[in-house]
Amino acid sequence: MITAPIELELRKLGLKPKEISVYLSALELGYCPVQKIAKKAGVSRPTAYEIIRALKSKGLMREIKRKGVIKGEKTYFVAESPDKLLGLLRVQKREIKEKEREFIRIISALRAKYYLAGQSEIRTFESKEELKVLLDDFAQSQTDEIFILTNKSSTLKPWQERFPEIKKRLGGLKIKEIKNKKGFKGTLIIYDKFIYFPSSEKPLALLIENQNIVKLVKILLQ
Repeated sequence: MITAPIELELRKLGLKPKEISVYLSALELGYCPVQKIAKKAGVSRPTAYEIIRALKSKGLMREIKRKGVIKGEKTYFVAESPDKLLGLLRVQKREIKEKEREFIRIISALRAKYYLAGQSEIRTFESKEELKVLLDDFAQSQTDEIFILTNKSSTLKPWQERFPEIKKRLGGLKIKEIKNKKGFKGTLIIYDKFIYFPSSEKPLALLIENQNIVKLVKILLQ
């Protein structure tokens, strides 16, 4: 007997209640005609056909045709292995990632309008958790040219690990490493924003989103 918690988990995979009932019934019955599946699942035969069609499109059921001894060709259905449910989970993950990428693009577009309105913002990131958020933001750079200035290269490692992601998304990436200026301490990363680490010893960073300042500093460093 299938317990309610399993049905709840199947619903999380996007299956509807009747789809779950038909799939579980077919799983228990094995190779059989639609009327048996419909009876066990408690749905009408036409409804069972519709649900089986939906489950087939999800890779959870398949159709088999066999010639009978007395009557002509008969259609039977069988549930696919429960391992196929992992396929639904993978599809969901892909869809979530695609939605996330699309949402990030929308946010970037809205930020561009925000800056055009003459707005600016300076934020401080003071913990490792906050720096992870800043790293994710950096990975969504809207420019394929990044300036770097540092007196301690080890600080750059987590940021350099995001370069391939930016390059793949934008189709190219130029890294301009500025020779260390006399007396400069810390790390400076300039993309379409401005990140400054006063020290490599503490998880502290300043993020400046004023486009005029970003352009000015780029000019001064060239």
